[in-house]
Amino acid sequence: MLSKNQLRKLDVQDIAIFLSLFATRNARKTADELSISPPTVSYSLKRLRESLGDELFIRDSSGLLPTGRAFHIEPYLRSALEAINRSAEGFGEPDDRELPLELCVPEAFELLLLPKLMAQALSCSPRRILHMRKLSEKLPTEELLAGKLDLLCVPGPGAYFQLHPELERQSLFEDRFVCVARGNRPRQVTLDEYCDALHVYPSPWQSPRNMVDTWLEQLGRRRTMVAWASTYQACLNMLEELPCMLMLPSSLVSALRIPPGVQVNQPPLGCPNFTFDMVWAPGNDSPRRRWLRQQLLRICDKDERIGRAG
Repeated sequence: MLSKNQLRKLDVQDIAIFLSLFATRNARKTADELSISPPTVSYSLKRLRESLGDELFIRDSSGLLPTGRAFHIEPYLRSALEAINRSAEGFGEPDDRELPLELCVPEAFELLLLPKLMAQALSCSPRRILHMRKLSEKLPTEELLAGKLDLLCVPGPGAYFQLHPELERQSLFEDRFVCVARGNRPRQVTLDEYCDALHVYPSPWQSPRNMVDTWLEQLGRRRTMVAWASTYQACLNMLEELPCMLMLPSSLVSALRIPPGVQVNQPPLGCPNFTFDMVWAPGNDSPRRRWLRQQLLRICDKDERIGRAG
């Protein structure tokens, strides 16, 4: 059992990075020695400092100098790593295919792509394990660069989220919005109608804005939000009782329950389309991560509900 909860954040790679930094006094040499990227070293050192409550290494003209605390813990961490290595002797290297895949995705990914992705994962030998994490307002850039996260999915276009230059981005499919509200028949919603209406909004984070609000601001207009919910279906259910509108990705219409008396309308003219993009760190690529991206591209190519991005 660990004596401090902070230590639960550390893993074997953090220990290896500490010991290499202690020996080399140089972050670049550590990255080369362990065949990892420099951002991985930086991210791990940050975790070590937070977990152990000490700077551990102080930069000066000669490199990274260990603190007194670093000198104190070095023999203990070295012994721990040696013990871990001995425990694995005789069993060979772990199969990369058996490691879980960590994904950070919005709700649309889980509704559209996750069922078919899981079918592919279960057909593999050995079967792949997928962990879904909800998208938050702050992108998990450091975790991607450090190899703690395998794939991130975000809405496009690229200007909506500013990505780190060491991350790669590829569009999975293109989509457009539809405007959902109570009514007798589908119709084209005008810009004045849209801005005068009350709106409900599905947000995976605490921000009340998305690219639609940016588009309206460019026109000198705005919309009025009266409710935020964490899921699209919760917003749709509110439309049964409220005289409100919901902007919904067109691809999700067949994946959700549209309440009786609620119509799927065309949005105001000029409403922007968007892409659904995957983001990863090329510096931490691996066969299982490439498998994941290939499967998503194949799923999108075959799914008639969505249009593959060019």
